[in-house]
Amino acid sequence: MKTKRSSALRVRLTDAEHAAITVAASSVGLGICSFARTVVVKAAGRNPAPAPRRPDEHAIALARWTGELGKIGGIANQLARNHNVGFDVSGLDVEEVRNELRKLREIILKFHAPDSLK
Repeated sequence: MKTKRSSALRVRLTDAEHAAITVAASSVGLGICSFARTVVVKAAGRNPAPAPRRPDEHAIALARWTGELGKIGGIANQLARNHNVGFDVSGLDVEEVRNELRKLREIILKFHAPDSLK
């Protein structure tokens, strides 16, 4: 069961404090508000309800690539359907699908290259 949070706490911070909290929150995969709530509730001697984690760089990339694969799969399915009902499927259409797959492959390989992990 999801915990309903109805009360709000407003805190004023300097730019430096805000930046430091943002970095700390990001390092544990939380947004600044979820991080602040967790820290404050723990400081008050309570156990905070788990905060939703922000997706990391890899999860975001995986979601984007999955969407791209879905688009390419849809195009390939349309080409196959047209071919199966007797329409002439041009080599250019098939080549377009191949090119899209090559581009996606290059993006994925570039993402996982050792230089991209720095």
